[in-house]
Amino acid sequence: MADKMIRCPEGHFYDPSKHGACPWCALPQDVGYEAKTRPVRPGGLEIPPPLPPPFPAGLSGEPAAQSFTPAAPAAPAPAAATPAAARPGATVRVGMNATAAGKRDPVVGWLVCLEGPDRGRDFRLHMEKNYIGRAPTMDVVIEGDNTVSREKHGVIIFDPKRLVFWVLPGEASGLVYLNGEIVNAPMQMQHDDVIEVGQSKLVLIPFCGEKYNWSDPAA
Repeated sequence: MADKMIRCPEGHFYDPSKHGACPWCALPQDVGYEAKTRPVRPGGLEIPPPLPPPFPAGLSGEPAAQSFTPAAPAAPAPAAATPAAARPGATVRVGMNATAAGKRDPVVGWLVCLEGPDRGRDFRLHMEKNYIGRAPTMDVVIEGDNTVSREKHGVIIFDPKRLVFWVLPGEASGLVYLNGEIVNAPMQMQHDDVIEVGQSKLVLIPFCGEKYNWSDPAA
C-alpha cells in the first residue's frame, strides 16, 4: 500500500488512485503553488463555490415584479347645456309662473337696480305676476341682498288688458316701498317709479304701453 502513496509539494501523502489531487491542499501533483484550486473539506469533499449574486429583476430570466399604477380618475361628464329657462335674462319665464317648455312669455319691462349689492343689474318682467325674492324660483332674483326675503318679498304685476304695472306686498315678512311710501295694498306704478326691497332700490322701465303691446298682432 505504501508504494502506491505519493507526496504532494506541500508534503502531504495521498493515494492517486483515489484522488486526482492532494485532498489536503488541493494542489495538482505536478504544478506549483500558482495552480491552487479551491479548498477541500476533510475526507476529500470539495467546498462548493459561493452562489453568484442575484441578478437584477428582469435580467435573470425571471419576470420582473409588476408595479401597480392606480388608474386615473375618469373625466367628469360634460355638463349639459343650460336650458333657456334657467339662463338669467331669458325671455322664457323661470320663476313661480314658468311657462311650458318652448313657450315664450314676452318681456313687458325691466327693473334696474339703482342701489344695493346688485347695483347695475337688470331684471326682466313678464305678463301678470312677477315674484321678487332671493330664491332661484323667483321671477326677479335679487340674490346679492341678504335682507331680501327668500321667497315672495314683493310682487310686480303687469295687467295685459289695461297695460299698467302694479306693485303689491308679498307673503313674506319683508316690507316693500314705492317712492318712499310703504306698500300695504296694490299701488299702480309709472315709468321711473322706484321700489325698495331690503337694501335694494329698483327703478321701473316699462316696455309695453301705448306704443308697444304684445296683444296687438301688428306689434
